[in-house]
Amino acid sequence: MSTKPTAVGALESGCGTHRIAFVGDRGVGKTTIAALVASRLAERARVQVTGGATRLVTDRKASTDDGLGIEWTVEDCGSGVAAIEDRADRLDTVFVVATPETLDGVAKYERCATHHDVECFLVVNRFHESARERLRAFSGLELAEYLYDDAAISTAIADGRVPVSPEWTIEAILIEALQPDRQGKKRALEALERGEQSIVNVDVERRADAESLIDAFEAAGHDAAYFECNCQCHDGHVLARRRLR
Repeated sequence: MSTKPTAVGALESGCGTHRIAFVGDRGVGKTTIAALVASRLAERARVQVTGGATRLVTDRKASTDDGLGIEWTVEDCGSGVAAIEDRADRLDTVFVVATPETLDGVAKYERCATHHDVECFLVVNRFHESARERLRAFSGLELAEYLYDDAAISTAIADGRVPVSPEWTIEAILIEALQPDRQGKKRALEALERGEQSIVNVDVERRADAESLIDAFEAAGHDAAYFECNCQCHDGHVLARRRLR
């Protein structure tokens, strides 16, 4: 395991950058996913983009900060595990992009990320309903999100445009990058106050409940923002980030 420092100290200090990378085999659609994520991030925060996705999304800063005060770097990597090895010391989270047909190739990326002590999740691209049982049977990386096979996405990429996708599809990826573990409001506030965690994640049953929860975190001196998701049992999540006193 590597001794790469975590992002916690930087994020707590108020000037951190969260660095995420999209890796996978050739032709699985890494650039599509990286562009979708970078484009959504650019609406919420400052984002720097590297790799092939730069032809679709350039570095941008949102007009208002709706992303916990975190700056992001989104790296659209080349194919193969070397993409992780070459930048492991500067990554916080890796997303392995695969299609239902290439799930067998995910394990090598998981092993590499684990070896370098980098958080790693799976994103399945070009998903179709006939592959649902295969995805359910997959026992490797934790799934962050899947995106359906859609000709409109391919057309947009070919035209040099970022495809239109439901916000919750991309927000789910951001949640995994920042804090996948869910907690109740009281426990989350305690974790921030005691310095046990730099970021916490609380489920919100209804979107209308989010503002009062955000107010509670901000009243305690923390940054907070709402993230939509596609969970069946609730509308979304409020993520809060600890501020140094």
